[in-house]
Amino acid sequence: MQVQYLIIGQGIAGTLLSYLLWKNNKSFLIIDEPHNAPVASRVAGAVINPVNVNQWSAVPGYASHLDAALKFYAGMEASLGISLIQKLSMLVFPENGRKKQLFEGHRQQLVNYIQLPDDEEQVMGKKLFNAGFGMVKLSPVWKVNAAELLSGWSGFLKEKGLLIRERCKTEDCHITGKGVRYREIIAEKIIFCEGAATAKNPFFSKLPFTPNRGEALLLSIPALPADHIYHHRVRLVPAGEGLFWCGSNYRWQFEDLLPDQNWRQQTEDLLTKWLTVSFKTVDHRVAERPTTAGQQVLVGLHPAFPRVAIFNGLGTKGFSRGPALAGNLYDQLENPTLAEGMAAASLKKWL
Repeated sequence: MQVQYLIIGQGIAGTLLSYLLWKNNKSFLIIDEPHNAPVASRVAGAVINPVNVNQWSAVPGYASHLDAALKFYAGMEASLGISLIQKLSMLVFPENGRKKQLFEGHRQQLVNYIQLPDDEEQVMGKKLFNAGFGMVKLSPVWKVNAAELLSGWSGFLKEKGLLIRERCKTEDCHITGKGVRYREIIAEKIIFCEGAATAKNPFFSKLPFTPNRGEALLLSIPALPADHIYHHRVRLVPAGEGLFWCGSNYRWQFEDLLPDQNWRQQTEDLLTKWLTVSFKTVDHRVAERPTTAGQQVLVGLHPAFPRVAIFNGLGTKGFSRGPALAGNLYDQLENPTLAEGMAAASLKKWL
């Protein structure tokens, strides 16, 4: 089998990049882990939010990232015939007086993103939550249906014979003068979008990975309206049919990917104090996240092996800035001169 591009991994990075390749009539093949493997993209809350509510600061580059993301997901919706993105508002409940004062101090800088809750929202907030320090409304925010995005694109790829379900073994990857050979597959370039596994990839093991494990709960809260996202130390994101994604927890020192029952209990205790309505935990999800020192995004071609590229380290903003970064990488893949300059500016200092 011969293709232009071989992509390793179909998390959010591999999905976004492969969609761009397909839209531009490039030949490619994806090798991805079996479905039962824990994938960080499937644990993510996938919210496009203009404000870092922990620090009450505007997200840098939000406007440009949002424009690229909305156009990108609209294109995928049209291609797949499914709904992938939803416009919502976020109701934020400051956890203490200090956080409320912090918000007041930054309020003028965030005026473009803040709205006063309407009367109905105020009544709902007082009825369903214990909100001792009030409520702030951010609008609009956007929620990406990560599960539908990944599974919908996976089904599309399988139907067209563009997806192989197996664990990639880098020892079977050989760089030649004409391209890349992986077993019986020959490609012009190979792009590693394999998330946390890239830390053990011999091509990129020198990069500043600081893997951590992330956790989230899936809750049934049928009395909670699904037209808002709710934030109070943890975040509740509508997941359909009365379900809410709740998270998340991050741990940098870990030995396994087993659910942390202490964190689950602490989160349920917090929710019991915050919510005035009943809830039930229906799932507890865990995955290793491919974070990097300083939240450095790793995108580009390997400076010593120009047929090898990486798309990784998107972090918590992956669903918002990912589409723009995928476009940047596509330009590098198709333009060797641009790729050389980008590699010198980013990956070369480590590799």
